[in-house]
Amino acid sequence: MPKNPDKVPFDIQRTIRIRLKETHLPVSSLAKDIHLTPTSLHQQLYRNSLQVNRLWSICKALKWNLFQEIANHLEKEIQSIQAKQKGIEIKDIHKEMDELKRKLELLENENKTLKEVITLLKS
Repeated sequence: MPKNPDKVPFDIQRTIRIRLKETHLPVSSLAKDIHLTPTSLHQQLYRNSLQVNRLWSICKALKWNLFQEIANHLEKEIQSIQAKQKGIEIKDIHKEMDELKRKLELLENENKTLKEVITLLKS
């Protein structure tokens, strides 16, 4: 789990910059498509956060669903957390089972001893 739970565990701006390189689209063209100056867009692509409205505009301009990629990352993280929790739960269950087996063994030995005592007392 990330150290800061409010922080997205991957760099959205970097992902957008990579997409721009893959599509050979200059920042200036994207900036024009979403009605920003190239300088303003460039600054936003190197900030720690982007507004959802801006992400929406970028996705439309690039004809690309970044939100799906975010959802995929989130799904993987949730599955990882759940798997860890299940692993812990299974370990706890195994530990409890071992304790119960030991108690059962002790009780069976006690029962056997009591039966022997009763048998001896009857004789």
